[in-house]
Amino acid sequence: MKEPVAAAVVHLNGKILIARRAPHQKLAGMWEFPGGKLERGETPQDCITRELREELGVESVAGEILTSTTYTYPGGMIELIAVRVDLQSTQFVLQVHDLIEWVRPHELLRYDLAPADVPIAEEIIRAHG
Repeated sequence: MKEPVAAAVVHLNGKILIARRAPHQKLAGMWEFPGGKLERGETPQDCITRELREELGVESVAGEILTSTTYTYPGGMIELIAVRVDLQSTQFVLQVHDLIEWVRPHELLRYDLAPADVPIAEEIIRAHG
């Protein structure tokens, strides 16, 4: 069974937010669109709002679902659901990440992205020409 996971696609001044997993986390050192697992009864938008508050310490407004992809990790299969997000601030307090970057869409694949995030990055690149 696929476990649903929401990922934030945050645009600001022509750049996209990505975050690097901290050394003590699963997929340590890999970059991702921040987010996390949906809890029972949550929509992807509810989930991403909660996760950004918990993991980055910021309030946000979640918008439409942009795309989704399925990926199988050794521990199981996930459905990664990309949600467009507007941040209420950019004063981050990192919990599960040790670094954030704002990158131009064409630069996304230069980073060591978590495997499930690669198709979403490719979709963003296609959408931005």
